[in-house]
Order: sequence, then structure tokens, then C-alpha cells
Amino acid sequence: MSFGLLALLAAGVSAGWLLWQVANGRSQGGARNVTMLKIVVWLGLAAVLFAAKLWPLAFMVLVAAGGVMAIESWRDKHVADDVKSSSVPPVTQKALSKDEAAAILGLDEGAGVDEIKAAHKKLISQIHPDKGGTDYLAAKINDARDLLLRMKGIE
Repeated sequence: MSFGLLALLAAGVSAGWLLWQVANGRSQGGARNVTMLKIVVWLGLAAVLFAAKLWPLAFMVLVAAGGVMAIESWRDKHVADDVKSSSVPPVTQKALSKDEAAAILGLDEGAGVDEIKAAHKKLISQIHPDKGGTDYLAAKINDARDLLLRMKGIE
């Protein structure tokens, strides 16, 4: 049996398996389906090249496919590890209290509107994500300002 027939058989079996999984609702998710589809395409291309008696090119396609799939697998694993080990604290939906808002902005409880705006402007200029700060801190500073201004009757 020639390599072309083997590659064509493998591509056909992979395509059939993928279609059967999707049709029966047993699909494991989009990423796995995309990976299987890539394998089908690579094997189909190799089968066509083997059938056309372009052996060196077919082998190069198979080696390149293996390399691409290995790199994508490595990247996906390391990106997932980076997300897990990220030091960004989880965003909580807990509402700020008036005391917390004042503490974030470094103000006393009785601070006026101008003091709130000035403290916010000073902090946000230092902590803004465009200046190396984080989205989380900028959001907390904005939430603190909004809460204190709402309590003063200013929207």
C-alpha cells in the first residue's frame, strides 16, 4: 500500500470521525474541532502530493504539519499557564463603602466635590493603564470617585 493511500485513508477516517462527533453533539469544543480539521487538511494535502508522485514535497508537508501542530500545542499550553499564574487579583462585584472610597482616594469623609475630583485626577494620572498601571486599579479609582460624587448628589 502506498503512502498516498495511507494518507488519504487517514484523512478520510479523521474527517469522518470529526463529522460524526459534531453530528452527534459529542464535540469536545471548538478548539479540538479546529485541530482535527487542520489534521484532515494536512493529511489530505499530503495524500494529493503522494498520489502525484511528489514524495519529497509530501514528506515536507507532513514534517511542517507536525511542527506547526507542536508549536500551536506548546503555545496554547503556555498561554493557559500564564493566565493561571497571572498576578492580577480577581475582579469582585462587591460594592465599595463610603469609607473605602474615601480611603482609595486618600480623602477624609467630609471632602468636597473639588477635592474628590482633584484627588481622582492626581491618582488616575499615576495609575492609568497607559502609564503602566492596571485596569483593575484604574477601575477601583473610578468607582471610588463615582460613589463619592453620587453621595454628593452629582452624577
